[in-house]
Amino acid sequence: MLLLLLFIAACSTTPEPTPDISAFVTGTITAKETATARTAPTLNAPDDDSVFDNIAAVKLAWSWVRPLADDEVYDLRVWADGADHNGIARTPDNHFDLTNYLLDRKPGKYHWTVTVVKKDSPGGPDDQLADLPPDRSFTLSKFAMNIMDLPAGFESKLYAHLPITQPTVVTFDSNGAMVVLSLDGHIVKMTDNDHDGYAETSTMLFEDPGDKVNYAVGLAYHDGKTYISDAGRISILTDSDKDGKLDSIQPIVQGLPTWKHTFHSNNGIAFGPDNKLYVGVGATTDHGPIQDQYEASILRMNPDGSDLEVFATGFRNPYDLVFSPKGELFTADNSPDEPDDTLAYLPPEELDFVQQGKNYGFPYVFGVAGAVGDYTGPVNDYYTSSASSGITYYSADQFPPAYRNGIFLAQFGTGAAFPKQMALQNGQMVIFDTLTADGKGGYTGKWQPFAKFRTDLGVYNPIDVTVGPDGALYVVEWNTTTVYRITYTGTPSSEATPESIAESTPEATDNLVAQGEAIFHNGTNGAPPCITCHVLDKGITGVGPSLLGINDVAASRVAGLSAEAYVRQSILHPNDFIVPGYIAGVMYQGFANQLQSSDVDALVAYVLSLKK
Repeated sequence: MLLLLLFIAACSTTPEPTPDISAFVTGTITAKETATARTAPTLNAPDDDSVFDNIAAVKLAWSWVRPLADDEVYDLRVWADGADHNGIARTPDNHFDLTNYLLDRKPGKYHWTVTVVKKDSPGGPDDQLADLPPDRSFTLSKFAMNIMDLPAGFESKLYAHLPITQPTVVTFDSNGAMVVLSLDGHIVKMTDNDHDGYAETSTMLFEDPGDKVNYAVGLAYHDGKTYISDAGRISILTDSDKDGKLDSIQPIVQGLPTWKHTFHSNNGIAFGPDNKLYVGVGATTDHGPIQDQYEASILRMNPDGSDLEVFATGFRNPYDLVFSPKGELFTADNSPDEPDDTLAYLPPEELDFVQQGKNYGFPYVFGVAGAVGDYTGPVNDYYTSSASSGITYYSADQFPPAYRNGIFLAQFGTGAAFPKQMALQNGQMVIFDTLTADGKGGYTGKWQPFAKFRTDLGVYNPIDVTVGPDGALYVVEWNTTTVYRITYTGTPSSEATPESIAESTPEATDNLVAQGEAIFHNGTNGAPPCITCHVLDKGITGVGPSLLGINDVAASRVAGLSAEAYVRQSILHPNDFIVPGYIAGVMYQGFANQLQSSDVDALVAYVLSLKK
C-alpha cells in the first residue's frame, strides 16, 4: 500500500518539496542544477491527442533541465488506455521510435510519460530522480503498416491481432471462419464483423483443460470433427456440453517420437483424398542414426487412428503438409544444423513431392545434388536453416496466373549456430515455388522470395500461411501474434511474375561483376547465396572465411594455382582447400551441378573484386 501511495504521489501534477538528492546524483552537477533536478521532463512530441494511421510515424521526444549523468537513464512508459503503466525502455536518448513496440499492439488510445532513474535501479517511485510529468496521449487508428516487401501489384494489410501467444497454425473452418492454433493448445476464431478488412472479434473455441496440451502444431477439420496434433499424439476435440466450445480431448494415437531432438515431434496434419489422416514426424537426432520406427517419416492412418503406417520416409523434420487439388502431397523438410565429421556439408532444405513407399534420403543424402540410387530427390532446394514451416497450395484465381498452381511456404528463419561462427539468418519470409512436371512422374521447381519481412523494423518469424475463401493469402507471424492478408491489386500492365522479378535483378545485365554480386547475395537456380557464410563486414566472422582482399592472397594459397583458379576450384570443389580454423564440409556442395559456367565466371569476377 505504501508503494502504491508513493507512486500516486509521484504521478501527481502538484509540485513536491525539493529533496536533497546530492547523495544519489553523480557527475559534475552545480548547486543550481541540483536544486532543479526534480523538475519533470518536458514532453515535446507528438502533440497531445495526435492521431496516427501509420505506426512508423509515432516518434516520441522529450527534454530535461540538464544532461544525464553517466549512471542515469530516461525511464519511458507507454500504455494502452485503461491498462497498467508499462515501462517499455530505458534509454540515454531523449527520443524513442515506437514502431517496433506498436507492431503487435491493437489500434486505440495510448498514453506515455517519462522520468529519470538510476541505471541499476528497479525503477519504482522511490528511484525516480525527476517528477513524472502529466502523461500525454495519442491514438493509433486502424492502420496498414507494410512490414513486408512484395512483388509489384501485391499489398499486405494487418488482418488480426491474436489474443494468444505463439501461434502455430492458421486455417479456415468449413464455414469459412479463420481459426488459429497456439503452441499451448488455445484455438481462437477471428471474425471481421464490419467487413472493413480487420478482424476485431475473437472467440476462444478451445482452452486446454488441465494444461495437458504441449507443442501443438497441427490442426485439421474432417467430417465435422476437429483434430489436433501435439507432442507425441493426435487427438479429436469435442464439445461435450454443446455450448459451442471444445472442451474434451480424446487421443486417437499416442507414443509418437517427440522432442528427442529439439523442436522435433509429430507436426502438421492433413486429410488426403483417400479419407485418411497424414502427419509428418521429425527425426530423433540432427542427422542420424534412425532409432524409432515412426521417426523421420510421413505417417498415415484412418480417421479414428487405426491402421497407423509409414507412408514415406527419409525426412529430417517435415513441419507441415498440403494436398494439391489433384490429391498430390507436398512437404518442406528442414536441414541439419549441427555439422560434425559425419555430415559431409551443410545441406539445403527441401520441397518434397511425397509418394507412397519412397525414401527421401535422411540421414544419408540431402538436396538435389544428393539424390542418388534408391533415394528420391526433392522438387527443389532452399537455403540451409531457413526453418521452412507452414505450407499451402495456391489454386485460387485472385492472384495472377504466374502465382497459381504452386506452393507458398512460410520460412520461420531461426538460423543455425556454429562453434566460433555467427548464426545464419536465412528465412524470415514467405516464398513461392512453381511446379513443373519432370516427365518422370515427379516435379521440378523454381522458387522466388514473395513476402520478405522487413528485418530493419524487427525480428519476424512467419510460422504459417494459408489461402482464404476469398483467394487472399493469410500469413501468421509468431512474434507479434498477428495475421496479415495479402491480395493482388495490380493491373495486367503491372502484373509481376517470378520471371520478371528475376529479370529485373543485376543478373540480367552485361556487367560480369554485377552478375556475380547478385548471385553472391541472392543465389541462383536453387543454389544458396554465398553471403550466407561469407560475411563482407570488417571485424565480423562468418561461417566461412572473409573474402575481403582475397585477390591479394589467393595466388599464394596453393602452389601452381592463380588467384582465379583457386577461387574457381573453391566454388566447384569446396572441400579441396580448407582455410585453417574453419570447418571442413560446411560449404554447400551443389554449386558445380547447379551453376552454369557463366554463373561461375561471374562469381569469380566479383569475389576477386572485393577489397579490404
